[in-house]
Amino acid sequence: MHALLRSAVVALLGLPVLAWAAPPTHCKPGEHAIVDAWMGKVKPTSGGWRNSKTGKVVSLCADRKEEPFSAVTYRYGMPGKVELEVVATPQDRFGIASVSTVPRVGSDVVFFRRGEYTYYVVIATGMGSGVSLAVFQGQKQIVDHFSGNERDDDYQLGPAEIRFEPPKARSPVLVFAKPAHALK
Repeated sequence: MHALLRSAVVALLGLPVLAWAAPPTHCKPGEHAIVDAWMGKVKPTSGGWRNSKTGKVVSLCADRKEEPFSAVTYRYGMPGKVELEVVATPQDRFGIASVSTVPRVGSDVVFFRRGEYTYYVVIATGMGSGVSLAVFQGQKQIVDHFSGNERDDDYQLGPAEIRFEPPKARSPVLVFAKPAHALK
C-alpha cells in the first residue's frame, strides 16, 4: 500500500520521495511475516529514532496469514544469514502477552526460553511505534535493541497477525503468559 501511495505522489506531483525500503525478512517462501525489524544502531532525528540499517534483522514468521498458526518461527541475524532460529511447537509454545505501559501506549510481546536465556520481541502499540528485542540471561538483560520508529522502513508488521486478546490463544503454538522480566 505504501509503495502504491509513494508512486502516486511521484506521478501526480513530480516530487522525489524519500527512499523507503521495507526491512529484509528471514521468512521463507510459503511463510508470512508477523514482524520484520532492523536491530542495528538507531539515531535521533526530528521525526523520532531511525535505524542505521547496518545491523541484524529479527523476523517472526507464521505458516499462514491468519490464525490458527501451526508454526511460528523466530529468526535473527544479518540479512540473508540466520544466526538463530527457534520454532514454536505445541510442545514448546511461545508466550504472548499484551501489556499497557503508560496511557495510550502498550506492547504486544512474543517470548520464549532457550536454556538460561529468555528472548522477547516487543511490538509497540497504541501511540507507540517500533519493535524492541530484549534477551535476558537469568535475570540480567544482555541484549536491548530497538528498530527505530518509522513503520515500513525501520520495521514492518504483517501480513500475518497474532491476536493478543485473552483468555485463550487462537494458535496451538502460542500461550498467554506473563513475561518473567520487566520490559522497557
